[in-house]
Amino acid sequence: MNLNLLEAIDSLEKEKGISRDYLIDIIAKSIKSAYKKNYGAKNVEIDIDKNLTRLNVYQVWNVVEVVENPKEEISLEEAKKIDPKVEVGGVIRKKVNLKKDFNRIAAQTAKQVILQNLKEVEKKKLFERYLPLKNKISTAEVVRVTDSYVDIRIGKLETKLPDKEMIPGETFNKGDLIKVYIKDIQSTSKGPRIMVSRTAPEFICELLTSIVPEIDEGIVKIVKISREPGIRTKVAVTSTVPNVDAVGACIGEKGFRINELLKEIKNEKVDIIEYSDDPKIFIKNALAPAEVKNITLNEEERTAYVYVPENQFSLAVGKGGQTARLAAKITGWKIDIHPLS
Repeated sequence: MNLNLLEAIDSLEKEKGISRDYLIDIIAKSIKSAYKKNYGAKNVEIDIDKNLTRLNVYQVWNVVEVVENPKEEISLEEAKKIDPKVEVGGVIRKKVNLKKDFNRIAAQTAKQVILQNLKEVEKKKLFERYLPLKNKISTAEVVRVTDSYVDIRIGKLETKLPDKEMIPGETFNKGDLIKVYIKDIQSTSKGPRIMVSRTAPEFICELLTSIVPEIDEGIVKIVKISREPGIRTKVAVTSTVPNVDAVGACIGEKGFRINELLKEIKNEKVDIIEYSDDPKIFIKNALAPAEVKNITLNEEERTAYVYVPENQFSLAVGKGGQTARLAAKITGWKIDIHPLS
């Protein structure tokens, strides 16, 4: 058996964790396919051992009185030349002389099919290995920086972090280790393709989950999130256990946990707010730290009229309307803010 093939099998078994039995089965099926393709045979059996020291190919025919399909059938007269004891209805297995009958083209076809199938197996296993990372964050190494994207490496796979998926204003250098959110993992002809982002709201959720044990344990739950990457994010949280301060758990003692999050997203601000099923309370929390005096709800138009002290108006609206805009996104209410004179 070709030495390159043996090396490929050893590599796939040791480095990729693909069982030798599975690989041998792939080889057997590949040889069988190549023989059928080149000789038009319908029934072929392959006998091969784990160390590839034994390889026998058998062509199989059904024994009949009158041959109608030469690719599958053999006459009793011809069959008895191979096995004198065979009868009609039996099966004849004839060993193929590989050196004589398996010509150079057929052998080359078999080799190509084997190597292609082994590559497909490797790509499939690689895809299966990375698939559990979908919808999670992962550490990536920056390997190349361009004007429109950054090439990053996650494990052994490289992918691109497009400019549109980067937080506005952030810059990277070759060798930097960064966090990315894995939006999707696609199986392509070239192998697994990883789609990543740092602007997705889920990026913030997964970062918080990795920093705040109470979220990972289900004690604190992220209910809603609204984000304008590079500017501000609002995260609504609640506790599933009585007497646990959900907001405090996310902020951490002396702001340690929230600061860990801010280190990763640089200049973006993050507001952790308490979720409430009561729209008025939730809207009030979403506009914090602005002081809200009164809220009137129009249920039909799903509009909230919010009244704040005059000196709190700009704080409630936020720079460029960002606070009010994010509060509207996270609460699901159109928010109309009015100053009280």
